[in-house]
Amino acid sequence: MKRLDMDCLAAISFEIRWSSPEALHREHFMARKANMWRDIFPAGMKEVLMGQPAGGESIISYQPGQAVPPRSRQDVLSTRTQNFMPREFLGRKVEPARGRFYPRGMLAGAGFFSTDIRPCRITSLDERELWVDCAHPLSDCNVEIKARVEDLAAKECETGGRMNHWMEEILGSGPGMQARAGDAPTEFAHDHGFERNDSTDDARFYSSPRFIDHIDARAREFLAGEYARELQPDMKVLDLMSSVTSHLPQDMQLQVTGLGMNPEEMQANPVLDSHVIQDLNLYQELPFNDESHDAVLCSLSVEYLTSPWAIAREVARVLRPGGIFMVGFSNRWFPPKVVRLWQELHEFERCGFVLDLLLQTGSFKDLESISIRNWWRPDDDPHIAQTRVSDPVYVVKGRRV
Repeated sequence: MKRLDMDCLAAISFEIRWSSPEALHREHFMARKANMWRDIFPAGMKEVLMGQPAGGESIISYQPGQAVPPRSRQDVLSTRTQNFMPREFLGRKVEPARGRFYPRGMLAGAGFFSTDIRPCRITSLDERELWVDCAHPLSDCNVEIKARVEDLAAKECETGGRMNHWMEEILGSGPGMQARAGDAPTEFAHDHGFERNDSTDDARFYSSPRFIDHIDARAREFLAGEYARELQPDMKVLDLMSSVTSHLPQDMQLQVTGLGMNPEEMQANPVLDSHVIQDLNLYQELPFNDESHDAVLCSLSVEYLTSPWAIAREVARVLRPGGIFMVGFSNRWFPPKVVRLWQELHEFERCGFVLDLLLQTGSFKDLESISIRNWWRPDDDPHIAQTRVSDPVYVVKGRRV
């Protein structure tokens, strides 16, 4: 099988780029069994892919409403605030907030079925009225799609099987939610947002070392690859909330300081040159001089911070001008210590929350969000029996002005 045709199954990696006023965005997604006979692609994509060999790629730009459903007049509506039907989550009622996304079923009083899980966004609200936008989050955006044929295989038959609508699969599952609604910041903070199931001293929880990886090997490789894009040899790097793995390229000479909770974990970390013990939920001030680091990383830990905006301000303080702050996360965490807000948010809203941490400092530019999803989980992974899909990876980054 040398070229893509109707008799192929193909692995196609998509890279989708778009921008919002505050950031650039990159979405990576692996279409693992693309069927050119059955599946649906955006206009023009199938035609440029047909005949491509493994390794071949094409790029197409789409105007607003071409790659995703276009906006219509009916997408924006207003309703009485009392028509928002709050549901309980983690023992408390979910309240409406400006800029946040909710299932349309929570607006059953406005005419939606209570079982409708399609997302809608609250763009403004007061005590009497809600304004809601039901359009696709990317309906107003120009979208560039690069498709690369990674592998080809012959189909055995066409009986049964499924038909994939690839843009619904990729762009209908959250991309766009990380952008603000207009110029107004999203209301992420609320009274109970930074409560945790286990409010006891963190030092007790982290007193015993956990020599584990929080994401699978492929996801770790992707995270390290995104970090490596911004790092140069001899950089002075601060690894916030560090543990046994820093997700840094092994072959790059860096000066790395870890700041974390467990000394045994950090002593076992092969890339750390030094480490500091500090609970950032008790003491937000970082023990470093102003403009003392070239890069600051926070890997798979931002969801445990109870004062995240204060930490973002401290990161800005210790970064040199032009220094990079990179926050990586997935959809796995320690349930007792994750904050309530993180669990409430859609995965792509979490990207928006981390972007907000950087934006609210007023100290970062060149903001970017990255998602990497739907690759194969390594065959030797201990969770392969539960899922064959690799853990998703999300990265938010920005440069110190």
